[in-house]
Order: sequence, then structure tokens, then C-alpha cells
Amino acid sequence: MFQKNSYSYPTDSSGVLLVRIIETRKVSFLRHAKTTKFLKVVIKNTKPELIKRRRKKVRALVIRTKHLEKKLFGCYFFFIDNALILLKKRLNTIGKDLYGPVSKSLKIKKFRVAFRCIF
Repeated sequence: MFQKNSYSYPTDSSGVLLVRIIETRKVSFLRHAKTTKFLKVVIKNTKPELIKRRRKKVRALVIRTKHLEKKLFGCYFFFIDNALILLKKRLNTIGKDLYGPVSKSLKIKKFRVAFRCIF
């Protein structure tokens, strides 16, 4: 789960190496963001050719969490790491490829093309 003022590594091919979470959007009463929730993040560290993007505020989408998720039919699953992807203004991903597995609860058709493994 993601909290305010914590750091994370995005799992897409955008070139961003480290982000800091500044706001958990639409989950303010919980203070923790789970899978399929939106966050507001600040880019802290990038590859050398993307220096201009540092300190820029962008939106992010949570695709994996270490927190245990239970399904209605008794099954449960969790992932090894926390992961998020960075988004542009119109909910397009900044990176072309996304790495690692993703849960099926993320049912936005716009992102389905970029995902390789959906569980």
C-alpha cells in the first residue's frame, strides 16, 4: 500500500527512476492507496537525458501492491513488490511498455494494450 511522503519506483519504460507520493487521490479517508487507485507524485530522479522532467508533478496509477487482496469467491493473491505507472494528462501512459504482472481488477481498456501479463 502507498502512503503520503513515501518513495516508489515506477515500472514502466518512461526513464523515471524514483518518485515521491504527495497525495493519495480519491482515497483520502483511508490514507493508503491500493490497486487501481490514482496518486499524485513528484519525479525525484531520472536518467541523465531526462533532467528537465525532475520536480514535475504527474499522476500515477497503482498496479501492484504487497497487501493481500481477497476475491469474493474465496481466492486471494498478493505481489512481491509495490508498483505504479506514470500517466499524462489524458490518462495515457508516459512509458510505452509496462513490466511485470498486473491484477485483473484493472479493467481499463486503455491500459490493456500495454500490459503483457494480466492475472
